[in-house]
Amino acid sequence: MDNRLSRVTMGTGPPYVASRPPDPKATPMNGSRIPGLVLPTVFLLALIVGVLWYWRHRGDE
Repeated sequence: MDNRLSRVTMGTGPPYVASRPPDPKATPMNGSRIPGLVLPTVFLLALIVGVLWYWRHRGDE
């Protein structure tokens, strides 16, 4: 295989072999991610409840 395809030059400098980004590894979900999942869900639910409450009571005097 011709190795010239994997070489990259920046300006007039010498060519170097382009490195690949590291592959993401599958990690189990830990407890620190729970607030990031729960809080948006709670806020969305509160928004829906507020809109429904407003819709039902919009004609009240």
